[in-house]
Amino acid sequence: MPKPQLRAEQGWIFDNFLMLSDNEDVLHPGIMGARLERGFKMEDLKAVYSKVSGRRSFPKAWAKRAAVLETMALSAEKAGRNVTAQMLFHRAALCFGRAQHLIPIHKNPMKEEWYRGLYRNYDKVIEYSSGAIEKKSIAFDGDKKTHCLFHKAPGGGKKPTVLYIPGMDQNKEDVPNPWNNDYTIRGMNICSMDGPGQGECNFNGVWQTEDNYQKAASKIIDWLVTRDDVDPEKIGIMGMSMGSRWGVICGAHDPRVKAVIGQMANVGTFDMIFEQAQPNFKRIFMYMAGYTDEAKFDEFVARLAYLPDVAKGLKVPHLLVAGDMDELCSPEDIARFRAGLGGPSELWLYEGVFHPMGEVAGQIYPAMADWMLTTLNEGRAKGYKRDVYVAEGTTLADHEHG
Repeated sequence: MPKPQLRAEQGWIFDNFLMLSDNEDVLHPGIMGARLERGFKMEDLKAVYSKVSGRRSFPKAWAKRAAVLETMALSAEKAGRNVTAQMLFHRAALCFGRAQHLIPIHKNPMKEEWYRGLYRNYDKVIEYSSGAIEKKSIAFDGDKKTHCLFHKAPGGGKKPTVLYIPGMDQNKEDVPNPWNNDYTIRGMNICSMDGPGQGECNFNGVWQTEDNYQKAASKIIDWLVTRDDVDPEKIGIMGMSMGSRWGVICGAHDPRVKAVIGQMANVGTFDMIFEQAQPNFKRIFMYMAGYTDEAKFDEFVARLAYLPDVAKGLKVPHLLVAGDMDELCSPEDIARFRAGLGGPSELWLYEGVFHPMGEVAGQIYPAMADWMLTTLNEGRAKGYKRDVYVAEGTTLADHEHG
């Protein structure tokens, strides 16, 4: 019997869970905490979730809130309250970003309108940043382009620099939070990218292939090392969710990368995320890779690299931050992946925490930045390996001298 397309008969389950819930935690346990750390405001989240009655109502609810915020931002700008305006433009951009993401159909008129809203509002965030944020588009793989946002650390001189790789549910505007940037306040630049299949690449029809993500990342690094505010010997990668996979691939591909962090682990096989978890994950990735036929997409997935094999080529220090209840990547998957790593390795595994890790985002985001800064400046000893299991009721700090 042929497999039903994208388990379409499960849609009613998806919608009923949403109707029974006050927010997205029922689908992504812990996501509320993660959203708040990234700059969403509780009143915006409540305004959206109070209008949601199923999957199809999500994009419209996000877009309505985005429009309200943009109107507020324009009013503040007109009155000369530019700091307030910048904050409101940022909130509007985040909401427009969520609205467009939830329609995985290329050239859909509403998706394109909301993409334009995202970029229109984030351009205002850049305009009022006094040069602290720059936008750059870079050619790779012929005439295709990847896109990035460079967040500049204050002060002069060359600085350690982190390339941020978003997950499949994110875009480059989501991280870092410009009002609480864990990297720039520690003296590191952070450059967030939309690689093939993400954000602005999708908008322009640049889809992910078996090997083009690392090509795009290397072209961005080519640009980074030409800057007079980037230390070319201190380049790191931080990836979230599917970015934790792409980060390993990019780090193994490019020897200029000196450290890699993955958070929200996605380092196992694709069976859990595409065949067992809610069907929207597979639907989104099909869109990112430019597929509409599920059977052909399955063939594409079968051609993707097996990450434990790629890990052998990653010789630089690697930190993985994950929850032991992650619904997309089990502790067994994590152990199998880490056994193949070719360099120093560290794991922070949180008890009872699911994939988004919002329950502990307030402690792990700063700690990851600290780990990156130390590693880029001092390195890690050959053969270094550290495993930390953070039990419920404890924090990472409780294990610092363990």
